Amino acid sequence: MNYMTHTIEPWMPIGATKPKDDIASLAKQVGWQELLIDRASQSTDASNLAIDLTADDLVVHQFPSYLPLAFEENFQQAVKQTGATFILFIHDFEPLRIANRPTCDREYALLYQSDGLVVHTREMADALVSPVPTFILGLFDYLTTAKIPERLFTPQLLYAGTLTKASWLKTCIQPISVFGKRPRKWQHNNLPPHITIHDLLPQDLAPGLLPDGISLVWDSDSDHDTSYHRYQNINSPHKLSLYLAAELPVILPTFSPFSNFILDNQLGGCITDLSELPLTFSYDKIKAKQIGHDLRTGKHTKDVLKKLIAFYNK
Repeated sequence: MNYMTHTIEPWMPIGATKPKDDIASLAKQVGWQELLIDRASQSTDASNLAIDLTADDLVVHQFPSYLPLAFEENFQQAVKQTGATFILFIHDFEPLRIANRPTCDREYALLYQSDGLVVHTREMADALVSPVPTFILGLFDYLTTAKIPERLFTPQLLYAGTLTKASWLKTCIQPISVFGKRPRKWQHNNLPPHITIHDLLPQDLAPGLLPDGISLVWDSDSDHDTSYHRYQNINSPHKLSLYLAAELPVILPTFSPFSNFILDNQLGGCITDLSELPLTFSYDKIKAKQIGHDLRTGKHTKDVLKKLIAFYNK
């Protein structure tokens, strides 16, 4: 039997759990069993999650769960003791985003001791240099039943996402509409008057609620211990999936693994610095509709799950 873990954490900020929720939902659609992890009550002893497993089972664990690292280690060990196959589906890997982590050796050990990995991009796979079989997701899917409006071109810049990774907004010289929550640390910072902050949109409906405009993917570091800007060299930003699911043109860093994808499909443009805004680019609305549909219906997740089954259930 095939299992997909799903960590339940209802107190998390709006949108924080959507990538994991979507993957769990898509796995269920194609016949996988959901292995629920209740973050509020789960102890670091993870043996309760492996009771019904057998050596014929495949367990894909959405990592990290943000439970203590001891839980992650114990869960991996408990699954492997049953003889089941244990795959880590990487959402984020903190040693690549945050410097001076005292637990990074243990986190890398989890990767190397698994039976396989699902990662965002080939660049992420290369950065992790893992000796185990590695599968590439590409874009995260973005499930929604929202009706996508017929998009009209407007030069209005849009940004949606975690503002803790958007300190560049404090000095941004371009007018931009922002959909996100102002971080507590910013409460006493005056943002430029041309920065308009709107409430977070309900994540399941956001692709249909975002207004027309040009959507921006750009992260910057909040302090010297973060590597959010550099992380864009290897990751698949969930906001990119939101924008593409909304059928909006996108501007993202030239050094993103998805820059060629955006340019080749005429879905927007690429920049190396925010000073290059505003930017002109080609936009193919027909291609945008096709790619948006794929994301809204889970094509990328379903494809990688098929690859896992074909590889491990021989």
